Parts: sequence; C-alpha cells; structure tokens
Amino acid sequence: MKLEFSPYIAIQVQEHLKAVDFYKRVLGMDLIDERGSDCYMNKNGINFVFENKPEGAGSVFFEFKTDNLAEAKQELINEGCKITTEYNEHSIMFSDPFGMNFHVWEEGAFQDNP
Repeated sequence: MKLEFSPYIAIQVQEHLKAVDFYKRVLGMDLIDERGSDCYMNKNGINFVFENKPEGAGSVFFEFKTDNLAEAKQELINEGCKITTEYNEHSIMFSDPFGMNFHVWEEGAFQDNP
C-alpha cells in the first residue's frame, strides 16, 4: 500500500465565513481557492482545507492520497482501522485503533484539487 501525505490538513468549522475571515485576517493565511463549502488556504507552505461542517466543528484530520484506494482500504481494515464515512469509491474517512481520524483519497480521482 502506498500512502502519501496529500499534503492537506483538514479542519471542520462552524460559522464558515467568520472562520475563514479569522484565519485570513488574524492568522495571516492566504486564500488559495474556494469550492462549495471547502476553503483552501496556505500558511508558510502548509496547506489547509477548512470545511463547513457544524456537526463536526473542531475536528482536525490529516489527508492522505493513494494510487489504489481499494487496496489501501483493505490493508487499513486489516490493521484495525474502521471506516467512519465512505464519500464515494475514491474518498473514505478512517479512524485508527488509537483514535486518530484521517481521510484517504485516490490520486487522480479529483482533477480539480488545488
């Protein structure tokens, strides 16, 4: 299984517009792109995705990309990870045996990723 840092750190926030304004104005993050309820920002070379998700507000998770999601999915399950959300056949959220949540998506499946 090949997993690489995507390289995004995803953060779920409530009051999305206020949060994005705060991160730009107060923390000095640069706005890279906005798509639907996702806002892509960068600070000192680190990429962040802020998701408008009030029910998950405060959740922070790493994102990994893989060249074969089906293979990665099976290996992660075999290692004790649990699927928490299946967005589609190219994008799945996992929880590892130690409580960390992370997103794994298949490289090339989303052509418009910044």
